[in-house]
Amino acid sequence: MQLTEALRWTIYYRGIALVSFLLGLALAVTGVWFGFIELVMSQIPGQDGGGSIEITNIVLGSLLILFGFTVWQIGKTAAFYMTLTEATESEMADRFDSQTVKSEILEVLDDRLADIHADVETTRQQVGRLGVDEHAESLTTDLKDRADTTPEPDTNDDRPTPDQPTNTPPDNQ
Repeated sequence: MQLTEALRWTIYYRGIALVSFLLGLALAVTGVWFGFIELVMSQIPGQDGGGSIEITNIVLGSLLILFGFTVWQIGKTAAFYMTLTEATESEMADRFDSQTVKSEILEVLDDRLADIHADVETTRQQVGRLGVDEHAESLTTDLKDRADTTPEPDTNDDRPTPDQPTNTPPDNQ
């Protein structure tokens, strides 16, 4: 987090906490005014007190003071929670921008797919070459087998010449 950003969030937190403090202080001062001002004024020399201090004013004043303290503490805690949550979300949004993360993931996937495509193409070429080599080898093997099983043409002509007798049976006519 940058220094200016941290300063901004600090001022934001202190501003909300100050508002809760001032609101709590106003409630507490009001409680003191309504509950205890007559008691304090009756103790000052030369002041003529009313003589009777109502207990309800003291209870109401005490409750307002307690409520002012509670408002201040809850406001301060809420300010901290709100500021921390928003600052964290802002920092995470800046650090992990969804479009940036998506583009980085897509780049990695594209690179891997390109590598896989190249591997597949290489394998296909090797299999093709292997198939051609095997086919060529089988053709040469077939030619050799045919040459071994095919009788060679006879250069000695065993056919009888016209002056030689044949071994064919005579015709019975």
